[in-house]
Amino acid sequence: MTSDGMAGAPSRLCTSLTGRAAPWAALRNAVLAAPVEGRALWLRGEAGIGKTALLDQAVSFASEQGMRVLRAAGTAPESGVAFDVLRRLVQPLLDRQDVLTASLRHCLEEAAAGTPPAVPAVAAATLALLGGIADEQPLLLAVDNLPWVDAPSAGVLAFLQRRLTAAPLVLICALRAEDASGLDTTGADVWDLAPLTPAESAAVLRHRRPDLPAKTRARLVREAAGNPLALVGSASRTGCSPNAFQVSAPAALSPGDQLEHDFALRLNALPPGTRFLLLLHALAGHEERSIRVALEAADAAGAAASEDTLVAAERSGLVRLQHARLTFLHPLVRTSLVRTASAPDLRRAHAALAAVLPHDDERRATHLASAVAGTDDGVADHLVEVARRTIRRGGHHEAATLLERAARLSARPETRGARLTAAANAAAIGGQPAVAARLLAEAEDNGVAADSRPLWELTDAYVRFEVDGDFSPAATRLPALLAHLPHRTPTADDAVPDTLHFLLHLTAAFSGDPALQDALRAEQPFHGAVARFCFDLWNRPALQAPGGTRRLRHLIAALSPEEEIQQAWQLLWIAAALDCVGEHAQLWHRVVQRAPYLTQAHVSLATCGDDYLRGRWDRCISVSRQGANTAREQGCGFHARLFRLTEAAAHAARGRQTKAEAILERIEPWARERGQSYILRRIISIRAVLALSLGKDETAYALAALLTPPGTFPEQEPHAQHMFLTLVEAAVRTGRRAEALRHVAAGHTIRMGDVGPRHAFLLAAAEAMGAEGEDAHTLSEAAYAMPGADAWPFELARLHLRHGAWLRIAHRPEEARAHLLTAHTHFTRLKAEAWELRAAEELRAAGTVVARARPTEVWQLSPQELRIARLVASGLSNGQIAERLKVSPRTVGTHLYKIFPKVNVASRAALAHAVREAYDR
Repeated sequence: MTSDGMAGAPSRLCTSLTGRAAPWAALRNAVLAAPVEGRALWLRGEAGIGKTALLDQAVSFASEQGMRVLRAAGTAPESGVAFDVLRRLVQPLLDRQDVLTASLRHCLEEAAAGTPPAVPAVAAATLALLGGIADEQPLLLAVDNLPWVDAPSAGVLAFLQRRLTAAPLVLICALRAEDASGLDTTGADVWDLAPLTPAESAAVLRHRRPDLPAKTRARLVREAAGNPLALVGSASRTGCSPNAFQVSAPAALSPGDQLEHDFALRLNALPPGTRFLLLLHALAGHEERSIRVALEAADAAGAAASEDTLVAAERSGLVRLQHARLTFLHPLVRTSLVRTASAPDLRRAHAALAAVLPHDDERRATHLASAVAGTDDGVADHLVEVARRTIRRGGHHEAATLLERAARLSARPETRGARLTAAANAAAIGGQPAVAARLLAEAEDNGVAADSRPLWELTDAYVRFEVDGDFSPAATRLPALLAHLPHRTPTADDAVPDTLHFLLHLTAAFSGDPALQDALRAEQPFHGAVARFCFDLWNRPALQAPGGTRRLRHLIAALSPEEEIQQAWQLLWIAAALDCVGEHAQLWHRVVQRAPYLTQAHVSLATCGDDYLRGRWDRCISVSRQGANTAREQGCGFHARLFRLTEAAAHAARGRQTKAEAILERIEPWARERGQSYILRRIISIRAVLALSLGKDETAYALAALLTPPGTFPEQEPHAQHMFLTLVEAAVRTGRRAEALRHVAAGHTIRMGDVGPRHAFLLAAAEAMGAEGEDAHTLSEAAYAMPGADAWPFELARLHLRHGAWLRIAHRPEEARAHLLTAHTHFTRLKAEAWELRAAEELRAAGTVVARARPTEVWQLSPQELRIARLVASGLSNGQIAERLKVSPRTVGTHLYKIFPKVNVASRAALAHAVREAYDR
């Protein structure tokens, strides 16, 4: 347990929670409810308002209730150290080998060791670790000074915060109100702590200092302005000698600033050696050996500390020395130390810390930089080298900070401009377009040299595309940059070719601009087999066959781990075009552990799309919403809209017109204004499926034919197979059997069945739907028998529905009912109400009336699985369920692993909701 203060005990500066009944009740209830559901709460307010006192009280109460407590706090010195706070939170748990797979454990161990993989991988591993342990013993995570938490750790906490209801886990964060802007509150209950009323302040003073005269008490209440720490601090000084604290804080200061001013006065009264040691400790951070590092640094600075130095520090009342650990009484003590230190003292302290840290420690580079007054090209070069290492492990976010710092230390304007440009590129790839835009503007102000201009132009074009889908800068600049590329000088940034190729492919695919497509085609001879295959699939879909999925497997098998990362986005786009993203889940898992945000976002989008194809629509909708929220928070409006489109597709397939159209009507004007032809075609395809779901067959046919006229596979439609069955089914329903057969014949001509399992099934299903007489029956049975046919439940159910309807008309009621019941079961599991109703109507026509089935009747759960699902819904943890059923917690976890896909959910909370909904019907 790590904290700025005393863990598990109320703050010494505030012994009462007067005036905090409501937030304390919320904290207490969250702790009591932890075995049933997780919660996240924020305590927000000015310094000294009582956040830490409430946090301490919650920690103490949680411990009394048998919860395990993990605690950490953010600090300014370590806000740039990747995963520092997360490392301190999870370090005590890493010995739990039984709750993590080898890959997840390795991921967390790397984060703890200071060489972390990408944030999504760490977040997933952290959730798995905490969830597994919380099922045995509920957990409380207490995080103070949230705005000073390093960005990667903050990303993991935000990830957990959005998913807390899935585990017996409570997260409580404390932060100053003025530092709260831009932080992600999604999933958290925010409690703003107001100043105490005069009556409440007076009650605190009566409890703390009953000996004070009424007049003095009234003055202190007035001066504290409702701030508990200011109130108690003033009361503790009343009665001091006349010479103590002679300098008063300016009247215009807020209570929080007055507190900091008060701490500064008390710090100034310390001997210089003691104050310098505390400054070193404040800058060294929260780690277990930080006092040892501070002592070593003091010695390196020629200010060796003695035992008397530590005793003087503790006597100040601002720190506590216990078990060879020095902790600050309040976070503001640390802040005040750093803010009030003179510039020479700060530089001296940073230099001393850099002198005692290992050469390869990232913190050494930041301390070296902070020790410089003015510019230092040697230190700047060192920061650039550290940034390059950071980029190689996917840490573009941290690298952008390092490169920006290097630019500020560089003496020559052209070098500053080059390094600011490189920082902007790292920020853009790391999912920080707003930061990238600021850095690009600064680079321009400093002057961008000719060898850095291509990267500047590319980064600016990418940022504008990502922020708002504006591809016009890319369309204007890319041809000239391509012409320049072969003549690059050796000093040009290595990011240029990769960034250029990615942006060219992105803009060509989404804009449909013929000039960009021609430019991309001309680039293919300069790239390898993966890039050429990717180009063919997205620009010449008729060339997918033969053996597209086999070809992809062979390409992946031939790649080294480094090549997997380098070519990840192209491999992902290939898999998306071939509808086989799910076949390579392990590859995407490896990629996400190392890739930057740019690739991670595409992986998340593609896996959402795969969930849609495989009928995991609840998870598709949930993850799409989360992805859109995250992208929007990061300023990535383009990706946010792509996530929402995937969500709209799931609503459309279910026939939920209001929800689907609400999304499409917001995106369509945006896409039309920017010429986003790919997105506009996606909107048409979603509306075609929606129309088919609602029985508007003429509309469905007209929309599908706009994208893929019968018998054709246009080059501008890379996912023509997505409309293949919809066009054929709508054509048959509207009496256009000739058009349906022409489209099926075209599928055979391009050998669509040889591309991969999904393509083969779609072709077989379409052929069966277009057939007449006994051929319809024979071809349908052949389609059901295809390997992996049940992987595509939506299309499979539609074929059963069509087949059953034909059998009913052919006066074969027993066979018809079997297929119609199968279709009805599939549609019920998919929650595709419009299709479910159509299947029920066909069953009635076939002589069978079906009541609307409970979901539990079609989930195909074993009796033990159903018992576990119902116990989860009742709020029990895995440990409690295991005790009830006389099995091990691991056995319960194994059952849940099987239950989730059957119920089509991805979390305990979603399972509980589904079971409650099923039994409340």
